[in-house]
Amino acid sequence: MEETLPFSPPALYTLAALLMIGGAGLLWFARYLSPKRRLEGAAAWTGATFGAVVILAGLVLATLTYTRHTQPEALLPPGAVGRPAPELRFRLVATDEPRTLADYRGQIIVLNLWATWCSPCLEEIPELNRFQQAYRDQGIVVIMISDETRQTILEFMKDHPIEAVSGYLPQDTRWPWPYNRVEQARPTTFIIDREGIIRATWPGAANFTQFEAAVLELQ
Repeated sequence: MEETLPFSPPALYTLAALLMIGGAGLLWFARYLSPKRRLEGAAAWTGATFGAVVILAGLVLATLTYTRHTQPEALLPPGAVGRPAPELRFRLVATDEPRTLADYRGQIIVLNLWATWCSPCLEEIPELNRFQQAYRDQGIVVIMISDETRQTILEFMKDHPIEAVSGYLPQDTRWPWPYNRVEQARPTTFIIDREGIIRATWPGAANFTQFEAAVLELQ
């Protein structure tokens, strides 16, 4: 069964931040309230303890969210490698035209699934840009797809240029198998050969050398 969280990572990070801010406020209230109204004894101790627990809960939530949505090595799509890549329909960010993976058949595809809020994804973008520039004329295409809105990605690209084919999932579209593993690990990359077969896949960010090694095996 597909593993999903009821809330998106940005919402979870926001909740974690609010918990930590709220906990800090409770600590301040218990310790620094004016002398005439200062809490004493058990009340002060209870307030301080509760504030510390709330801060700790926020830290734990942020850590778990980051761990689950970045590089969980156990979340490789089972049985995906060696099989034909299932169709994936998306729209181009630049023109809003519809595309499918089949439109790129005959090229080696580096399919990178990402999001603007994902820190490892942002670190990986320069590596993907450099790789695309180096191998564009050799029948190799990098396709980066996010499940965010077109406007969100366009705003992001004003400060973070993307050399790859940039796409987004249409509204109300879910990631099909095996691409749905991006819901637990971002970024997630699939290497698809010229015949449309998945030859490699991994969760987490990679660098130029790793992309090159995976692709040169298919040349």
